[in-house]
This record gives sequence, structure tokens and C-alpha cells, in this order.
Amino acid sequence: MYLSRLEILGFKSFQQKTDVKFNPGLTGIVGPNGCGKTNIVDAIRWALGEQKSSTLRSDKMENVIFNGTATKKPMGMAEVSLVIENHKGLLPSEYNEVVITRRIFRSGESEYLLNRNLCRLKDITSLFMDTGMGANAYSVIELKMVESILSNKADERRVMFEEAAGVNKYKLRRRLSLKKLDEVRLDLNRVNDIISEVEKRVATLERQAKRADKFNVLSSQLKEIELEFVSRKLALLELEKQALYIRKDETAQRRSLIDAEIDSLEENLNGLKHELDAIEEQLREKRNAITAETEKIHHASQAVSVTDERRKSLQKNLLTYEKEIEDLKQDEEYTSSLIEEYKERIEELSSELATLRVRKEEIESTKDIRAEELEKKRAGLDNFSQALLKKHRDLSYLENQIAALRKTIDGEAAQLRQREEQKLRQDEKAVKSAQFLDNLQKDRAETESQIASAETELAEAQKRKEQLEQLLSSLRKQEADEKNLLFSIKDKITFIKNLIDNLEGFSKGSKLLMEKDEWTSGQKNLLGNLGNTPVKFRLAVESALRNNINNIIVSSIDDVLKGISLLKSGNAGKASFYFASAEEEKPKGLAGFFRSYIRKKDRKKLEQSEGFISWVYDAIETETRWKPFFSKIVHDFVITDTLESALKLSAKYREYTFTTLEGDIVYPSGVIEAGSIPGPDETIFGRKKLLEELNGAVPGHEENLALLQGEIHKAEEELSFIDLKTISDRIKVLNNEINSIERQINQFEYEKKKAEEESERLAGEIKTISVSLETNRSQIAQNESEYTSFKDAVKADEEQANTLQLEYKKSEQENAELITTLNDAIVSIERKGGEIRNLESSIKNSEQNIINIQQRIEKRRKDIETAQDEYDYLEELNTERRIELTELQNGRELLRGEEKQIDDLSKEKKVVVVQIESDVHKKRKEKEALGDEIFQIELSLNQLALNIGNLIDHTKESYGVEPEVKEYDDLGTYDFDGIQNQINELKQSRKNLGAINFDAYTEYEEEKTRMEFLQGQRDDLTVAETDLLKTIEEINETAQTLFMDTFNKIRAHYISIFRKLFNEGDEADLRLEEDADPLEAKIEIIAKPKGKRPLTIEQLSGGEKTLTAIALLFAIYMVKPSPFCILDEIDAPLDDANIDRFTRIIRDFSKDTQFIIITHNKRTMEATDALYGITMQEIGVSKLVSVKFNEELGISA
Repeated sequence: MYLSRLEILGFKSFQQKTDVKFNPGLTGIVGPNGCGKTNIVDAIRWALGEQKSSTLRSDKMENVIFNGTATKKPMGMAEVSLVIENHKGLLPSEYNEVVITRRIFRSGESEYLLNRNLCRLKDITSLFMDTGMGANAYSVIELKMVESILSNKADERRVMFEEAAGVNKYKLRRRLSLKKLDEVRLDLNRVNDIISEVEKRVATLERQAKRADKFNVLSSQLKEIELEFVSRKLALLELEKQALYIRKDETAQRRSLIDAEIDSLEENLNGLKHELDAIEEQLREKRNAITAETEKIHHASQAVSVTDERRKSLQKNLLTYEKEIEDLKQDEEYTSSLIEEYKERIEELSSELATLRVRKEEIESTKDIRAEELEKKRAGLDNFSQALLKKHRDLSYLENQIAALRKTIDGEAAQLRQREEQKLRQDEKAVKSAQFLDNLQKDRAETESQIASAETELAEAQKRKEQLEQLLSSLRKQEADEKNLLFSIKDKITFIKNLIDNLEGFSKGSKLLMEKDEWTSGQKNLLGNLGNTPVKFRLAVESALRNNINNIIVSSIDDVLKGISLLKSGNAGKASFYFASAEEEKPKGLAGFFRSYIRKKDRKKLEQSEGFISWVYDAIETETRWKPFFSKIVHDFVITDTLESALKLSAKYREYTFTTLEGDIVYPSGVIEAGSIPGPDETIFGRKKLLEELNGAVPGHEENLALLQGEIHKAEEELSFIDLKTISDRIKVLNNEINSIERQINQFEYEKKKAEEESERLAGEIKTISVSLETNRSQIAQNESEYTSFKDAVKADEEQANTLQLEYKKSEQENAELITTLNDAIVSIERKGGEIRNLESSIKNSEQNIINIQQRIEKRRKDIETAQDEYDYLEELNTERRIELTELQNGRELLRGEEKQIDDLSKEKKVVVVQIESDVHKKRKEKEALGDEIFQIELSLNQLALNIGNLIDHTKESYGVEPEVKEYDDLGTYDFDGIQNQINELKQSRKNLGAINFDAYTEYEEEKTRMEFLQGQRDDLTVAETDLLKTIEEINETAQTLFMDTFNKIRAHYISIFRKLFNEGDEADLRLEEDADPLEAKIEIIAKPKGKRPLTIEQLSGGEKTLTAIALLFAIYMVKPSPFCILDEIDAPLDDANIDRFTRIIRDFSKDTQFIIITHNKRTMEATDALYGITMQEIGVSKLVSVKFNEELGISA
């Protein structure tokens, strides 16, 4: 497989379509600097999927499109196609010819094509994965990449090894598996949290179900009594209602005449308002446009500020990096000084060692001489004894000679016994020393085992202590948060309960009437206690109800009169009363229907207006019986988002009252109430509902607090049992015991060795004495006669023999002392040698520390360069943003001018509208006077209707049945108060049960089923986690095996090729970081040409670096050849000799790999099979020419 053709159109300097045909072998590309040679390399790299514009020497990807010249227009598209011969099937494609095409347009859009069919970048990347041909593979090598390959950037170096080993797909699978594992563990944690919550929920629902049972029993009794009570009460109220309808009809007819006149005026007014609406709409659009421009200006200003802050941060980082470099340099100097100290000590020890070795040699020489002398003396002594024995034989007839001989024998026997006793004592001493040594070594092994056990115990205790301390910190924070929250809730409960009990916020008169019961025959309620509203609406609803919040709702006009009388008698001020009629509105004729239709239409339009949130009536939560009452009070009240929206809508819809979420109010009359008001928790309306919600929340928080405190107590108790000091002290005691045992072992080893040596010496003497003794005893019979004759001569001979014997013993003792001195010298030599080896190891470690420090310094220098580049980029970006900000501000000023013109027209129309509205207002005043008269009549009807509706609604809501209405003859004697008291007692008993969850049984079963389902999910996730871990382990094993096999092969080839490019015997190697994952370990390149010993590879010359990189590249090719290789001026640093070596090795590899070489070197040109020349006949436009060498190549340019 090889690259057969390259087609370029509109890419960089190649404006015209250029078709380059390649054959296997070596192809050279030459030309002057700046003519576009490297653009050929960029085109190939770009077509293979390169995504970094900086690699292509461009700021952004669109810049690769031909940008035009003085005579040529810029092109709108760039296209490059690679035609690859796939006859060996190395690419996973069924085609023998594979065409890869990439296009880019100035709009930023790009396309990828595979065999002229659209595809994805992922398809291209997958096609070339593990083939050595990708955009980031080792098929394209530039001169600057030589530095990258040999630099300390391990990642760039590993890419080539991983590509050659084919482990990229395994690393991708591992990365995906690890991501999936993280997701599974996250799901598992989430499921465990949910199970914990559901378990608490199940326990709570079980308790709630028991309370629901008792509640149902009380409800059954209450239903029976209250249904009869309601039926009798309804019969009484129906009699009162029928008398009031006749009065209302008469008054309503008088008001209808005024309505017709108002309708005529309003028709004219609506026409003008529609015109004004159109103008207002235009004005609103302009203001919205101004707002939008203002928002853009704000964002632009904010972006400038953010960029300035980032630049300050980068400046700070630059100072920090420089300071860190200085600190590292100081560390390097200190480590170097340590190395010098170690070397000086080694020199001292070496000198002492040399002296000891000389002394040892001298002692050994003296020992040999003395041994020789001792042997001579022994021989002389033996000879003399033989002569003495001869005399004994000659003087055997002499008794004195016999006696003298016996004396000699007795002396030798005594000497023999003495030596044997001495030897026995030394043997016993050696045995005892050996026994002591054996016991001590057992004690040492046992103590070391105890130390290891104690250290393990200490590590586990420390780990557990840290875990418990972290857990306690977390639990105490949760406890504090829970206490604060519970305290806050209880504080709110107390505060709100006091407000309710003391009727805070209500008038003095209202408080007095609510505290006393004798003035009313029925129920009495304060409006502020009749409903609730969501928190976000509380301020708005409170403001809307402010004038009616003190209203007391009563059953009849008689109760009103009695209440007023009570207020006057007690001088308690005033109070507001309300009783409503349930009468439905009767038809008002065609005009009334039309007005109703227009009003509904206006309300619908208002609901769609900007700023509208809700109708106040819709935001109130209350019982059905109270809804008509609230409808009359706040029917025309609207909630808006802001006061500005309220003012705008009020100007357009003057018949409505607008209240904001912050509690400000705009009335139809134009009056505005605004300013500071109480917070949502201090409002009067909805207090009881808020109190119920807070009381319901307390048990759950108290339960959570108790659980947290239990966990804290458990953790504190466990922590109190962990005693690290006791374990540490035990380890110290054991270490001291080890040191003591070591000292005793050394002492007994010395004594044992000394005793064995002494025993061996005595054994030699015993043997000598025994031999002599036996000889003398054999001769005693022969020498008896000679002993008598030559007594004096024998005596002299005996004295001489004794002298010789003493001299011999003295020499023997001196020889033993010399042996002891020799042994001491040998021990000292070994000790000094061990100290030297330790120092040499320290030097090696220090040198490695210096290398690490230098690497960190280099990293910080690159960080400084990166930060400086970002700083410069941000400065340029801020300049562009400030220009954009100025343009936005100018646009906003133009819009403001247009707004003013429309606003002036709006004001003119409003003057006319105000005049007509004034006429309508006068007519409505007349209508309102008649309406007040009707309202007084309706008050009584509404109150009766409200009471009847309340009873019916209460019955429906409480029991789900319609109350029975019938006639009773005994209404006058029926004890309504007594029955009401009985009903109240039953309700109070039921209320004392607290909040009841009627769905507790159903929810309990549902939550229990859910808990079992979640537990099943947890089991599934646990199995999935185990499977993923097993998969990741298998991937790691496979990838590591592939990588290590490939690495070892590349290493062997690298050493071989390096020595071919340099000299035999040069040192070269590849090493992996020790004790690290092979898939992540750093790869170290060793290159030391003969005669040089560089500390780092960066100290090599440019040519040596290039040859080293070439050796590594072709070592990879020998393991996994790339189908083609592009070399961009990498021969530039090489001299002629090295160029010849370079071209020879290129020629050797060209049998399996196609080479395309960009060069300026003539020797390299001579080595190519074909040569392309790049020229620039027209400035900015590259053109291709060819030169024929080994075979003709077809070129069309």
C-alpha cells in the first residue's frame, strides 16, 4: 500500500488544480524558501484529518483557503484528495484504491468524503487507526518534531509507540469503560440515597395509617349529627331569603336608564383607545429595542471586565512561576553541594581502605614468614629430641638417664592434660555462644514480627481515625444545619402563633368582637383567616385585601347591629362587617349582555399584556363558600410583576386596580401606594395555613436531628477507643529491643569465632604433644642403661630441649596474635567498603533529584510561555470588544430619537381620551349613586346566599352529599346552639389528631413496592460494576502485553540502527519508567555517542539529535512499517558524512515504505528516484515541475 496521487485545489498557495503522482521508492520535493514546499505536507496532513490550525501554521482553519494575490481573487473553497493504493488490504476497505477528500468553505463549513461519498471525520480516523498513517501518527516527520520526539514531553513520544503497538483501540475501549464505570457508580450512589429516603418514608406512612383509622371513627359520628343540623338551618335561611328578592327588582329598573347613556359615550371612547393602543404598541416596540441594545452593551462591558480580570490573574501566575524556578535552582545547588560532600567522604574512606589493605598484606606476609620460622623451630626441636633419644639408647644402662627420660614424659603428659582442659573450655564456650546466638536470632525474628504487626495496626488505626474525624466533621455540620433550620421553624411557629392568638394586625374593634360570642347567633369569621395564597403572591394579595382584612363575616343583619352596639358600649372603636346574598345575577337585557361581552374581551386582552401575572381572585386559595365573597372584593384586582408594569397597564385599563409582587398598588383613581411593607412571613392573610405547614415540617426535622446525633455519638465512641500513642510507644519499645538484640548477637558471634579459633590452635598443640609423648614412651626401655652412664650429658640436653620448647611456644603464641590482628583488619576493610557503597548510592539518588528539578524548571518555563501567549491574545480581544461596545452605544442613541417622536404623538391622543373619559366619569357617578342603593339591598341577599352556600358547600366538602332541604314545624323550639356545641366538640377531638394522610395505606404499599424495586436496581448496578472492572482488567492486560512486546522489539532495533548511524560500541537504549503502568509510563531515550557522556539528550548536537530521532523512527518502522513517510527537511542539521548514512538507511527502508522527502541537500536529492520542484513564478501562487531520474512521472499542473 502506498500514496499514489495527491490532488490540490485552492489550498494555501496552490490556487490552480495540482495533480501529483507518486510511485513507490524515494520522491524528493525541492525549491527555494517560501515557495510552498511545506504546503504539500500540510495538504496531506490536512486531508488525513488534522484539526489543529496551529499545526497547519494558521490562526484558524479557514485560512488554509487560497487568499488571493495582487492579480488573483481569493477562492471560496479549498479541496485536497489523497489516492491510496490498497492492494495489500491494510486499510479495512474492500476497494483496491481508496480516495480520501476534505473540503472547507469560507463560511466555516467543511466536508469529508470517502471514495467520493460524504462521511464523518470519525470514519476517516477509524480507517487509519493503528496503521501508522493518521494525522498524528509517525508517517509525517518535520524537523521541529525531532526536538519534540527527544524532548521531555513523554506524551508526544508515546503516541508513536502506541500507534506501532496498535493499542489505541484498547485505550479508547478502556476510556469508554472507565466512563461507563463512573456512571454506574454515580447511579449506584444515587440509588442508595433514594433507598435511604424511601425507607424513612415507609416508616412514616405506617404511623400515619394508624392515625387515619381513629379519624374515620370520629368522622362517622360527626356526619350523622351535622347532616340533620344543616338541613334545619337551611330551612330557616330559605324563609328569610324569599322576602328580600322583591325589594331588589324595583331599584334595578331605575339604574338601567343611566346605563344606555354610558354605553354611547364608551363606544366613542373605545375607538380612540384602539388608535392609542396602536401608537402605544409602536412606542413599546421602540423601548423594547432600546432595552435590548442596553442589554447588549451591558454584556459587552461585562466581557471586557472579565477579560481584564483574567489578564491580572495571568500576570500573577507569571510571577509565581518565576519565583518557583528560583526556588528549584536553589534546591539544585544544594543537592550538588551534597554530592560534593559525599565524594569527599568517599575519597577519605578510600584512602583509609587502601591503608588497611596494605596493612593486611603486610600482616599476611609476616604471618607466612613466622609460620615458616615456627616450622623450622619445630623441626630443630624434633632433631634435638631425636639426638637425645639416641643418647638415651646409648646410655640405656644408666638409671639416671631413665629417670630423666621419665621426667620428660611426665612433663609432656601434664602439658597434654592442660591443653585438653583448655580446649574443652573453649569448645564449651563456643557451644554456649552458638546457643545464645540461636535464641537471640529467634527473639529478633519474633520482635520484628511484632513490629510489623504493630505498624500495620498503627496504619489501620490512623486511617480509621482520619475517616472518623472526617465523618464527625461532616455529621456535626449537618447537625448544626439541622438545628438551625429546626430552631428557625419553631421560632416562626411561635411568632405566627402569637400573631394568630393575639389577632395582631387586626383593629381593636375586630379583636373585641372575635373574643366575645354573645353578640352573634351564628358563626363569625375574620376575612384574614378565611384563605391562603402561595408565598410569591402573599405581598400582592395582602395589599389587595388591606382595606377589607379586618372585615368580620356574619350570618345576618341582626348580628351586625348587635356587634355595633357592643362596640359602642365598650368604646372599642369601629369594625367592618359583611354578609352576602347568594342571589345570581339576573339578565340585564341586550345592552347588559353587550357590556359583559366587552368586559370579558378587555379582561382577556389584559391577561395577554406584558407584566400581567394573575388575577388576585385566582391567587386566593379558600373554601368554595367564601369564593363569591372574595370575588366581589377583588374581582377587578390584577397582580403585575413590577410597579412599572402596573403603571403602564393602569394607564390603559383604568377600571382595574393593579398590585405588584412587592405589594405596591395603583388604584383606578391614579392613587399609588408603595414603599416598605412586612415580609411574606409577617402578612395577615394565610397565617393559619402557614402555621399548619410549619407544624407539619417539625417532626421530620426532629427525626433527622435524632438520627444525626445518634451517628455522632457512635462515631465519637469509636474514636475514643483509638489510642495511637500506645501503639507508637509499643513500636518504639520493640525497636529498642531489636537494637539491643543486634548488639548481643554481634558480641556473641565475636566470642564464638574467637573460641573456635582458640580450640583449633589447642587441638594442634595437643596433637604435637601426644606424638612427642608416644615417642618418648617407646624409647624409655632402650635408654635406661644409657641414661645412667650419661646422666650429666642428658641433663644438659634436657635443659637445651626445654629452652627450644619455650622458644617454640613463644613463637606459636606470637603467630596466633598475628592471626587475630589479620582478622580485625579484614573486618575493618569490609566495614569501610560498605560505607563507600552507601555513599555512592546517595550520590546516584542526588543526581536523579537534580534531573527531576531540571525537568520541573523546564515545565515552569513552558507554563510562563503559555501564560504570556494567552495574555497577549486577551489584550487583542479586549481592543475588539471595546470597538463593538462603542458601535452598540451609537445604535441605542438612534433608537431613543425615534422613541421620542412616537411618544409625542401618544401624548396628543391621550389628551382627547382624557376629555371623553371625564364625561363618562360624570355619568358613572350618577349610576353609582343608584348602584349604592341596590348594593344595600344586595348585602342582605348576598349574606343569606353566602350562609346557605356555606352550609351546602361545607356539607358537600365534608361528607360528599347534598344536604336535604324540607319543611319543619319545630324550628322555633330546635336547640341550634346545643347541637352546634356537640358538633364543635367532635370536630375538636378530630382536630387534636393533627394532620391526617387519608392515602397512607395506598402510599405505604406503593412506597414499599418502590423500595423493593430500587433494591433490585441496586443489585443490578453492583453486578454491572463488577463486570466493568473485569472488562477493564482484561483490556489492560491485553494492551500491556501488546505494548511491551512492541516496545522490546523497537528497543532492540533502535540499539542496532543507532550503532549503524554512529559507531559500534556507542551506548543507546530505551527505558520505561520503573514501577509504573506500562501504558502510562514515561519512555526515556538513551543516546551516548562514543567519547561523549551527556547528562541529558538535549546536550547532543543538532545532527546527533536528528540521527537519534531517525534511529528511533526506523526502529518503529522495522516493527510496524508505515505505508508512506514524509520527511520535511529533517536532514538540514546533518553534514555530508551523516547525509550518506541517512540516505543509505532511507534506501534500505524504501523497499517496504514509500518516502517523500522535502530537502535542500544535494546529496539527498541525488539519492531520490524522482524529484519535484516547487516554484513561484507568480508571487503567492505555487507551481509544480518534475525532474526524471529512475522513471518517468506524469505531472499535470
